[in-house]
Amino acid sequence: MSGAFDSAGGVLRRALVLGAIVAAAIAVIASVVGVITAGTPGLVSGLLGAAFALLFLGVTAASLLVAGRFDGLGTNAFFAALLAGWLVKFVVFLVAMLALRDQPWVAPGVLFGAVVATVVASLVVDAVVVSRARIPVGTR
Repeated sequence: MSGAFDSAGGVLRRALVLGAIVAAAIAVIASVVGVITAGTPGLVSGLLGAAFALLFLGVTAASLLVAGRFDGLGTNAFFAALLAGWLVKFVVFLVAMLALRDQPWVAPGVLFGAVVATVVASLVVDAVVVSRARIPVGTR
């Protein structure tokens, strides 16, 4: 193992790649379970649920990268950019779920299960990637 430290971009890139792999695996599992339990709407819902979670994982990484650009402006600007990303995710999620809830081609239980499984798995991936990252800690 080298003594080099990881950059924030490198850590986010690893989290995105591993998150995409996990989301793809969950999409396959959720779509198979969806087909078995609800037919074609289950298939679509499993794929859609995993895609939503992957999209939101990407928005989180993008908001962290954008927030990092505001580092020179102070902590408030960093957290404002991060909070804006979370707010965008929340609004998009609410609008999407309200638009999808009454669609005949959606199996709500499969969609919910796929979203929850992918979100939990992406949180685990993030925790593993960050815990294994070599990030320097400043001392004063």
